[in-house]
Amino acid sequence: MICKYSGHTWFILFGMIVTGSTRSIIVKLAYQSGFEAPLTITLLYLLGQSFSLFVYGIQKLFVKNDYEVLSIKRIDEESKSNNNESPSLELSTHAGADVDDDEECRDDASPLTKEQDDSTPTKHSDSVLTSPLSSSDSSRLSSAVLKFYASFYEDEIPNGSSHGLSSESEERIKWAHRVPFYAKPAIPAILNLLNSALRWASLVYIDASVAEMMISGLELTLSVIAARIFRKRIVAKYRWAGVVIVATGVIIIERANNSKHRKSGDEEDGKAHAGAQDMMIGVVLIILQSILSVLQDLGEEIFMQATDFPATMMLGMEGLYGFCIGLIIYSTIGDQLRIEDIDSTMSMLSKNAKLRWWLLGLPFLFLLTGVFNIKATEVTSAMTRNVWKNMRTVMVWIVALGIFYFGNNSAYGEAWHTPESFIILLGFTVMSGGIIVYYSAH
Repeated sequence: MICKYSGHTWFILFGMIVTGSTRSIIVKLAYQSGFEAPLTITLLYLLGQSFSLFVYGIQKLFVKNDYEVLSIKRIDEESKSNNNESPSLELSTHAGADVDDDEECRDDASPLTKEQDDSTPTKHSDSVLTSPLSSSDSSRLSSAVLKFYASFYEDEIPNGSSHGLSSESEERIKWAHRVPFYAKPAIPAILNLLNSALRWASLVYIDASVAEMMISGLELTLSVIAARIFRKRIVAKYRWAGVVIVATGVIIIERANNSKHRKSGDEEDGKAHAGAQDMMIGVVLIILQSILSVLQDLGEEIFMQATDFPATMMLGMEGLYGFCIGLIIYSTIGDQLRIEDIDSTMSMLSKNAKLRWWLLGLPFLFLLTGVFNIKATEVTSAMTRNVWKNMRTVMVWIVALGIFYFGNNSAYGEAWHTPESFIILLGFTVMSGGIIVYYSAH
């Protein structure tokens, strides 16, 4: 079974894959260049996320909330003939987009029960606005931009996946409505700060492609478990089977990568980051990162979908909270964490102008990636987002191999190791098979 996503959802998932892959590749190349500064990268990551508040401000110029979109609607023919006016522009929420007939695939569809049909209004239909844009509002946008928005949002903008949710699920998240507005992003912000630091630290020890594989597989596995425990989602047996297969693929990848690093450590006489001990450090960091990331995703899902907290505002406030806390930690006890030599980082920045420009642009890449990531959670679910994140691995691995074999410096990119890389490929194939099983019909 193939999910019947809207064009808007496909665009978000594609953007999440491309920007996430680019982010991992660029950071890994920086580490391979000698700039091993995961704490600094974490601060830039959080700073980039905080810029999402500006994105939210821009959104507010064009839509009244995240679930309303610009569309061009023609007024009644009789009204046009009587008034002799051009078609008006209206703000509306689409309530009747295409919905997959299969109850197991509603990640991009409005929540419908078995008693409802495709014409039943969604839970947001009572907020439909039909008042036309004022002339001052219209002047803000050219007609070309308006047409772009109308065509881009032709399909419904969904508000998460209702699959597996029950009355018990709603009971479990009633507490979210009692959390003050300013405190809602604070919970995922702390988790975001911690898991991002662990993620960037893990890339010091593990190849970017392998890290992406393990993170994607672990986050999918853990997100399904967390959704069942904390949100009481009903998970079908075939989806549990898919999760088990994915977990098996992760284990195969970890064992093969461990063997690869052990062999490299023997060949290079135990150089830094080459032996199995460093590999295990990376694995532990990835496991901890995945646990925190899944809890963060689940928190975002609950607040965005249960309380209609705007996605870009959530991302921006998470980044702002995390950046402020992280800056305090960085400037006080950063050196004591032994993750980064901050003095060495500052020295490199003072001597390398190109590095300073690179760091200046990095937050904007993090912003773009963060927007796509959190939008993916908003329009689908934390579980589905983590399923599609597996596709990043393919792009990261191909680019890394290309850099190694077609570049002028073998210190960059990733080499192909026989037979370990074949076994890693086998593990990724097993993971992909698990994803197919996860999305298959009964």
